[in-house]
Amino acid sequence: MSSGNFNPYGNAAAGSGFEVYPEALRKATDDVYAARDKVATFGSQDLAHIVLRDDDVGMLGVMANIVHTFNQTVAQMRDKTDKGAMQLERLAEALDKAADYYETQDEADFKRLRDQEKGLN
Repeated sequence: MSSGNFNPYGNAAAGSGFEVYPEALRKATDDVYAARDKVATFGSQDLAHIVLRDDDVGMLGVMANIVHTFNQTVAQMRDKTDKGAMQLERLAEALDKAADYYETQDEADFKRLRDQEKGLN
C-alpha cells in the first residue's frame, strides 16, 4: 500500500532523536483493528439482544415511558459504538500509512548506504 505524500516530520530536519520501527506500527495497527472488532461486536451483537418491552416493566413502568427511554438509550449506545469502531478503523489506517512511510524511508536509506558502500570498494 503506497503512502502518498505523508511526512510526519513536516519541514523539520531528520535526526530528531527518536526512531520509528515500522514493525511496531504494524503491531499497533493489528491491536487497534482488534479493538475495533470488539467495539463493533459489542454494538452489533451484544447490545442487539437488549430490548425492553411493556411486559418487562409493569404498569408503572409503562406509564413512566421506561420502555421507550430504555430502548432509545440502547439505540444511542449502538450508534456510538458504530462511530467508535469507525474512528478506530481510521486510526488503524493512519498507523498503517505511517508504517508504509517509514518502511519506504528505511528501504531508501538501505539502498543509499548500499550504493555508498559499492562506491567505496
